[in-house]
Amino acid sequence: MQRPSPLPLYVMLFAMQCARSMFIVLLSWFTLEITGTVRSVGKVLICWQLLAFTVGPLLGPHLDRLPRRHLFALGESLHAAGVLLLSLVALFLSPVDVPMAALYACACLASLGSLLSYPTSQALLQRTDKDQLARTVAFSLLGVQTGNIAGAALAGLGLPLLGVAGGLAICAAWSFVAVLSVSLLKVDSDRGLAMSRARHRLVLLGGTISTIGDPRLRASLCALMLAYASAHASNALLAGFARDDLKLSGELYGWIAAMYSGGGLLGCAVLARFIDRLDTGVFMSIGSVLISLATALLSTAQTLSEAMLWQGLIGLSFMMIRVAGDATVLKTVPNRRVGRVRSNIEAAIGLAALVVYLIASLSNLEARQTFLGLSGLFACAAVAVVLLERSQPRAAATCPPRRPRPRGLV
Repeated sequence: MQRPSPLPLYVMLFAMQCARSMFIVLLSWFTLEITGTVRSVGKVLICWQLLAFTVGPLLGPHLDRLPRRHLFALGESLHAAGVLLLSLVALFLSPVDVPMAALYACACLASLGSLLSYPTSQALLQRTDKDQLARTVAFSLLGVQTGNIAGAALAGLGLPLLGVAGGLAICAAWSFVAVLSVSLLKVDSDRGLAMSRARHRLVLLGGTISTIGDPRLRASLCALMLAYASAHASNALLAGFARDDLKLSGELYGWIAAMYSGGGLLGCAVLARFIDRLDTGVFMSIGSVLISLATALLSTAQTLSEAMLWQGLIGLSFMMIRVAGDATVLKTVPNRRVGRVRSNIEAAIGLAALVVYLIASLSNLEARQTFLGLSGLFACAAVAVVLLERSQPRAAATCPPRRPRPRGLV
């Protein structure tokens, strides 16, 4: 099977993440302009998590059955459509006239696109280099993190220069760049599984068993849930923290948001060099502990430089977990099941993020206090990740031989 050319793949991941990063920053700031309250940001961003938790697992079998490149292009086109609709709303209506229903509708459309494009991008990534998959994941996430930085910085710069409408238009353009890039990938066959509709439930069950039945995937699942819960805490609270607690403007908030990816970029560079020398579980454990500590330190920040420093440390910790977790998943799961397993992991991540957004939306505490409270929850999750990782050798030693897989569970 011919492997896809690395350059279109990396450009695809860069453009996809640049669009996501811009959208989150612009949507968060636009929501603050409309409502004036921090809690409203979480209520809008929660749309993605609700869809990931409820719809994502049902889409998983189809992501393995249909051509991955076509699904990715469809997902990015839907994301661009949602962003362009919100751009038109921002262009023709003043913030006081924008109904919240418009924000929810556009966020849901963009989120539906992400449910299609992200798992399929992972399946395409897995085909690049199975011999050095961990290094490939680390290098690919360099492009992702560069896209995160570029997106957040472009959003911060675009707010004073182009406004929300212009920034969203540029954001949609990056999604179309991702569509163009995936069309340049050269793959002999990107169809993962031939499956009849009647077997949908059975295949869905097989994906769930694959996700929770393997001890390596369980540890990765817990670590990734923690990492993304931290990321969504920043999405929900950082704009209000920058505006209300640190008294900063929109463009400075964009630079703080970009530092998350700056720390992640540094983490990718280090992991790409050393990840083959250490077990991925080591990175997941260290990253889990650091991410809870850095969140607590962020809650104490009083200046722009302090906030950027701790936000960068959170990003570095997040990337340690993500590279190690994604590499473990792609090493463990056959390509024909990546869509289902990745959708189940996204559903679990969505559940963790739902809890974070509900805390941010329903709490009467300030953003600083909410960050501190969440750091305590993250610390408990970090302990669980460390314990799961420490128990892995013993679990592997006592695990009975695998039984033959039933024919129905692919």
